[in-house]
Amino acid sequence: MSNNVNPFSLFLILILLVLSTDSKADVKLGFVRGLIDQTSRSLGILREGITAMNTSFEQARSMFTSINNGPGDPK
Repeated sequence: MSNNVNPFSLFLILILLVLSTDSKADVKLGFVRGLIDQTSRSLGILREGITAMNTSFEQARSMFTSINNGPGDPK
């Protein structure tokens, strides 16, 4: 007999057990799902903002270094 148990199967068993013992489990799980979805969306927006800020910093750095090291200026 093999001990290769899929973790998803264990999670599914846990969810089914919770659903069978709690009458409002579907409402609670729906709330948790919404919370996770909103957290995921917020983190995605935060990641986009950080990427945009990093791009702006890189553009500013290249702009200021090209001013200081223009043609004829010593490096």
